[in-house]
Amino acid sequence: MAGVTERATERVRDVPAYRPGRPSPGPAAGKLSSNEAPLGPSPEVRAAVAEALATVNRYPEQGPALDALARYVGFGPEQLIMTNGSDELCYLVANLLLGPGRVAVMGEPCYQIDATASLLAGASLRRVPLLADGGHDLEAMAKACVGASVVWLPSPHNPTGAACDPAELADFIAQVPEDCLIVLDEAYRAFSDPELRPDVPGLLASRPNLLVQRTLSKDWALAGLRVGYGLAAPALVEALSRARPPFSVNSVALAAIEAGAASEQWRAMSVAMVRQERSRLERALGTLGARYFQSQANFVTARLDLARLGPALAASGTVVRPGADLGIPGWARVSIGWPPQMAILRAALYAVLGPVTTSGTPGTGTMNWDNEPQQ
Repeated sequence: MAGVTERATERVRDVPAYRPGRPSPGPAAGKLSSNEAPLGPSPEVRAAVAEALATVNRYPEQGPALDALARYVGFGPEQLIMTNGSDELCYLVANLLLGPGRVAVMGEPCYQIDATASLLAGASLRRVPLLADGGHDLEAMAKACVGASVVWLPSPHNPTGAACDPAELADFIAQVPEDCLIVLDEAYRAFSDPELRPDVPGLLASRPNLLVQRTLSKDWALAGLRVGYGLAAPALVEALSRARPPFSVNSVALAAIEAGAASEQWRAMSVAMVRQERSRLERALGTLGARYFQSQANFVTARLDLARLGPALAASGTVVRPGADLGIPGWARVSIGWPPQMAILRAALYAVLGPVTTSGTPGTGTMNWDNEPQQ
């Protein structure tokens, strides 16, 4: 019989190790590798966090924060579950609905935690290649859902930033069999164009097999406090809540949620800044002839030679995410930082690549990640 170490090693044999974004060697503002919020949370949230430290000897009471968050998103608290980061929700879904002999559908490349949670639950993965514009092939994914238990669908997608058209998304959801849970991950919803944000209340009202997953790490700027939430039919929320460990959202995070629900102006300002800087970066990449995905998230993924760019980025104190960490070698994912740091990044790109006039926007068809020409 195999020993403990051997059994544990075998269980994670096909699970890739998670590689976090690398820290900047200089000022923290130079870290453009983890899709973090450059301005941080509002002053009101910071004050609430400081005050909450006085009661960390007590177990958390989530009721007030749950009610505040439910009012903010416009749902009843019975349709909302809060989790320790949105990743905890991935593991809860996988533990409840996946296992040996079951199938999970996802894009390729996928958001890594979706694959990790599915594999650890013992499920098989059915991967559907993304389209050339970085978006999901919804027609192919709908076909792949036949016989599957869960389909993971981040929109906007990570690592490409592409978002599904709401009408096409609604058609896809209608085609998925009712015994397959659709996990619509909207981690980056706030950064997308308004016309690309689906009607979540309408979708949830018509499909009990839909779970909408969100995080407070991005536009709410609470990445270090690890808060996520899910929206679903009350019966599914109840089942997920029973599987969730007690007190998984800590008391400091709960205080931040209550204060953050009333900080919409700060959040809107932060999102507007990110969207503006994202457009500036995309225009620069287009001028340089660098292939990139038109993003609806708080990052831009581009075909960049980091070996060539490395010295200039290091000199500027800038760190981006190598695509190899995300299953797309030869590419780089650049988080959107505050304006001065983005100006430094653009200067480094121009210094190395020099301006050209060819377009960097993607074409059509299915993406071949390994055979794209290097810029």
